[in-house]
Amino acid sequence: MKVCFFGTYEKNYSSNRIIIKGLRKNNIDITECHEPLWEKYRNKSGKFLKIFSLLKLGFGMVWAYLMLFFRFQKNCKKNDVVIVGYIGQLDIIFLKLILFLRKKKPKVILAPLVSLYDTAIIDRGLSGRNNLFAKLLYRLDKVSFQLADVVVFDTKEHINYIRDLFKLDRDKFKRVWVGADEEVFYPLTIKAFKQDSHLEFISGSSSEISLTSSKFSKPSLADNNFQVLFIGKYIPLHGLEYIIKASKLLENEKDIKFKMVGSGQLYHKIRRLSDKLEIKNIDFIKWIEYNDLVNEINKADTVLGIFGGTDKSLRVIPNKVFQAVACKKAVITGDSPAIRELFEDGENIMLCENRNAEALKNAILKLKSNEKLREKIAENGYFLFQDGLDANSSGKSMAKIIANFRWNN
Repeated sequence: MKVCFFGTYEKNYSSNRIIIKGLRKNNIDITECHEPLWEKYRNKSGKFLKIFSLLKLGFGMVWAYLMLFFRFQKNCKKNDVVIVGYIGQLDIIFLKLILFLRKKKPKVILAPLVSLYDTAIIDRGLSGRNNLFAKLLYRLDKVSFQLADVVVFDTKEHINYIRDLFKLDRDKFKRVWVGADEEVFYPLTIKAFKQDSHLEFISGSSSEISLTSSKFSKPSLADNNFQVLFIGKYIPLHGLEYIIKASKLLENEKDIKFKMVGSGQLYHKIRRLSDKLEIKNIDFIKWIEYNDLVNEINKADTVLGIFGGTDKSLRVIPNKVFQAVACKKAVITGDSPAIRELFEDGENIMLCENRNAEALKNAILKLKSNEKLREKIAENGYFLFQDGLDANSSGKSMAKIIANFRWNN
């Protein structure tokens, strides 16, 4: 069956990249019909929601859909299945307009990753739930889910929530793990190699690369430091204030250093909290290119997930968790029904109580003081990743959904 990946989706966003790459790994004939729009806006909150920015977005959207119409007619007119990725709620409505008069219509899969209403209104609190903006987002989500033949989300907890929130049929939804791209995120080892002083890359196995140099150096920012890494967009579900407070509790542990990579809605609030508490053991870095994240993850001794304890945080598994286990790193994250759909505490992940800086501090100290436990969690997490969380596995799950269309016709 011929498949089209359609829309203004963020081309380099993890879930979109993994679906496209995974389908190709499973020998699915997939054509991209894409016009860039959302990737032009790194931060989609704050000033992004002001009138001028929204007008600019509106003009960009008109142009994008005009281009998509011609590209679809030229390249995807005869496709059997169309997949609409993240962010795709408006895209699927436009797609259905294109297909309205066509007798033989392709099946449509929507892989939105999130509900816009849930993310913007309930989780991030960008407006009241009863104002016009919130009602429009709710309606947009519901209509987009109704228009799809299949809607893909990342966990059963998420699916159950979306089904109840929008009063939709459970059978329409399918779970596909977000996973990570194993060609972008993989373990790095540093080995001693006696030769010239320059560094050189030597290919290892398909999942591991060895970096060799004339002097052995531990993969951390400073010799003998225990490196704790967070990567994210500074949104409420991350629980960043608890990371800051945990770092304060650990300030007397001179060999524990934190690195926080990212920016977003709560960035300035978190920096103010850090300044108020006179935090000295955190390095803040606003931006690192996507393909360079693998280096930062591999430098860390442990990687942090999310700790906000918001309703949304309890039903999702964030990209950062999959990316870290793909690099064979021990992950600490807040306990939730969603994370327990896949991971087991103390075996392939370290769980702690949400919204509890003391609990996070204790988890960090436990992994720091117990190298065998840290290595066991890292190894088991990596095994779990290889067993069903790489791009090939995600593509296989999507391919099964596509194959069901064929048998049901």
